[in-house]
Amino acid sequence: MTDIKTKPPTNTVRIMRIADLPQERSPAQYELQNGDSKPKVVTLSKRQRQVMDLLIAAPFFCASPVRLSDVVHILKRETGLEVDTKFYPGNPITGAGA
Repeated sequence: MTDIKTKPPTNTVRIMRIADLPQERSPAQYELQNGDSKPKVVTLSKRQRQVMDLLIAAPFFCASPVRLSDVVHILKRETGLEVDTKFYPGNPITGAGA
């Protein structure tokens, strides 16, 4: 995980509740290729599919109760997905990170 001192990119999606996640949860296949490695196809469903669809669409961050970081960790460990995880400081105006 990289510690970043600036604001997230402007296209970052904020996930505040489960209803903000992509709604499709049925199994779907994704082709993963990390660097020069051989591509592999994985089938994801439920929350893993929702998180993968988020990762494909745009950077995202979420409120603590939604807890998506553990799903990202599972995708990294179990599928070999290479994804850069960044930590942005909270916004003091909203009381976050105080």
